[in-house]
Amino acid sequence: MLVLCSLLLIVNVGVTMASTTGYSITEYYGGTAVTVDGKWTTADEWHDAPIGYLKVGSNQVCAWEYKMDSSTGAYLMSWLIEFADHTNDAGDQWVICIDGANEGPTAPNANDVMFDIVGHTTLNAYIGNGTGWSKTTATTIWKDSLTTSPNDPSTHWVLEFQVDKGQWGWGANPPPEGFMIGMYDASNAAQGWVSWPPTPPASFDNPSTYGLIETYASAPAPEGLTIGVMLALSSVAVIVSIRYFRKPPKL
Repeated sequence: MLVLCSLLLIVNVGVTMASTTGYSITEYYGGTAVTVDGKWTTADEWHDAPIGYLKVGSNQVCAWEYKMDSSTGAYLMSWLIEFADHTNDAGDQWVICIDGANEGPTAPNANDVMFDIVGHTTLNAYIGNGTGWSKTTATTIWKDSLTTSPNDPSTHWVLEFQVDKGQWGWGANPPPEGFMIGMYDASNAAQGWVSWPPTPPASFDNPSTYGLIETYASAPAPEGLTIGVMLALSSVAVIVSIRYFRKPPKL
């Protein structure tokens, strides 16, 4: 069973919709540089990125943030993903897929990459070959840890992840790029995969179902910007919650 997030980023004053999936975000520059150590290095490290909250049934699943870190001269697509999971299982799996050209093919091609983190220890990288995925090398920077955070005072998994656009031939090109996030908690097999976006159901193998980094802003995200529910779902009970993950005011 695939349980899917129903989240959108609220950008600027209005709502921006991706052309195929209905989900799009803005890429914010100029914020705090990211130290990839699997935790909030400082209390303000991720305050300049929008945050989303996901609740499936009565269980909090995840919160995630995205921004661009160009402080070193490289163009580092940067994610913070926090999971309400405190077990360390070899079967845990986290996936981030990127369609670097936003071509939206129905099968991965050479512009598409998939990063698969297995058991909190191993990252495997894949590149599209026209019909599926082929394993490739990568120097992608990532770190996760069981820790607390400004979003949640209880111990849970925190993942920081960066992708260098230059390594994959995307260079300094601004958006659009497609992307999706997936997570499997082996200690909660009944929950199944949790993914973004939900409509149509996101598939690792079908970039046309990814969400969209649609545009960019040269300034950090406004304080308090959040991901909200923007589509009505008829068959999946997924709602936004701030019960566990809560973005506090900037210190």
